[in-house]
Amino acid sequence: MPARGLLIALLLLTVSPQTQPRLPIHVESLIYPPLARQARIQGDAVLIAQIGSDGSVSIPMRKSGHPLLLQAAEDNLKTWKFQSGEVQEMEITYRFKLAEPPSDSLQTECSFDFPNSVTISSHVQITSDPRRLRPMMRNN
Repeated sequence: MPARGLLIALLLLTVSPQTQPRLPIHVESLIYPPLARQARIQGDAVLIAQIGSDGSVSIPMRKSGHPLLLQAAEDNLKTWKFQSGEVQEMEITYRFKLAEPPSDSLQTECSFDFPNSVTISSHVQITSDPRRLRPMMRNN
């Protein structure tokens, strides 16, 4: 009897192997979307990538996030290339973060946590109008 249980377990392991996520073989960095940076928009943009057998990404499906961040993430994800293999669907999260103190530098840093996460960091933009840096006060 114990041999039968072992045989069934081995059969199940060979019939239904777990699909490992495919790793990207080509990615490109992206810049923080200028309008999102000026408006101080940050947060996650989550996409569902349809990865073809040749490793190309078809038009990603938007799952959640601000439209300006989603557009930048989608444009970037279309440039990715994955390992060849079975057709696969993968959720990829782009994390857009703005740091203080404000800076006039347009520098963006990207870090990739493969296979499914990208962090895009930049500084809050300095505005030339000092009134925009202070909250509006009303006289009653």
